[in-house]
Amino acid sequence: MKKVIEFFDKVPVSRFLSSMFLIAMALIMTMNVILRYIFGFSFNWGDEILRYLCVFMAFFGTAAGFNSGVHIGIYVFVEHVIPEPARKYFRLFADLVTIAFLCFLTYYGIVMYNRIIATNQVSPALHVPMQFIYAVIPVMAILSIIQMLIQIFYHKSYLKERV
Repeated sequence: MKKVIEFFDKVPVSRFLSSMFLIAMALIMTMNVILRYIFGFSFNWGDEILRYLCVFMAFFGTAAGFNSGVHIGIYVFVEHVIPEPARKYFRLFADLVTIAFLCFLTYYGIVMYNRIIATNQVSPALHVPMQFIYAVIPVMAILSIIQMLIQIFYHKSYLKERV
């Protein structure tokens, strides 16, 4: 189990995937612009794949943010108003509320995923089953929960000041 925790902690899978999606978006967009303005045509699937890559990039970037602690927070209240002995409890409470929200997101992401499977929807231009597109929600939420649990139990981040 320790090797799994160290893998998720040391190997930034979500950051790598988010970066690859951003690079793919830049390449596809550049290719489409060049084809449109120089050769007079562009791929009909270009806009659709850019939309899906942007969604994937955002969701995996969210999971990556939990690993590196770069999410926006209202730390002024906890770090300057709450007395020092109680701050760690407020930080832990905020982390637990975040995990509860991610569990909620996981559950309803799976519900939505199952509904998409039942309708057999496919994307208009790529003809990809939409279940692959909607699967990013529960996958990202589960990755984020893992990252939050590592921050709480492995790094004990609630004991450290957040700025």
